[in-house]
Amino acid sequence: MKPARIAPLITLIAVCSIVSQASAQNVKIATVNAAKVFNEIQETKDLKSKMENDQKNLQATDLQKKTQLKDLQSARDALKPEAPDYDKANQALMQAAVDYEVWQRIQGANIQRQQKEQMLKIFNKITTAVAQVATQKGLDLVVAEQRPEVPDNLDQINVDQVRLLINQRNVLFSTPNVDVSNEVIAAMDAAYKAGK
Repeated sequence: MKPARIAPLITLIAVCSIVSQASAQNVKIATVNAAKVFNEIQETKDLKSKMENDQKNLQATDLQKKTQLKDLQSARDALKPEAPDYDKANQALMQAAVDYEVWQRIQGANIQRQQKEQMLKIFNKITTAVAQVATQKGLDLVVAEQRPEVPDNLDQINVDQVRLLINQRNVLFSTPNVDVSNEVIAAMDAAYKAGK
């Protein structure tokens, strides 16, 4: 078996073992769908809005830089290659093209870094909120529920993708009262509104 297939199976076995031991010891267990929490909290919504605005500004700057490049190319192309200013115009165009490529790479790297930092920051807040809700409810264990959706039309995906979706699912059954995702969302939104 491949390691990607073994990991969810090991997790499922561990959870089943914990659940069976927990029922014998009256341990309280809950689940949280971290993806749902991440997508539904206000902080993520505000962050997405900010990122969309930043993307629009970046696209406007990109368009401006492309227009400058086209203008430089047009100015160079208006000259004959033997004209005295052709080399100078060609040099300006090449320098602007290199500067544009470097600018694109730097912007891409900055966006990637910011997104990774923001995702980790929000995930850390999620784990903190889960701990707070668990403590308030007297829970002993909170399992991160992963529930990838299988598309209605299976013709859209192949057998390996179906297998992957099935293997990624780590909670096969739980009653609705076990899921504390909405309480975590409410706690995080309250903290975010309060500026914490």
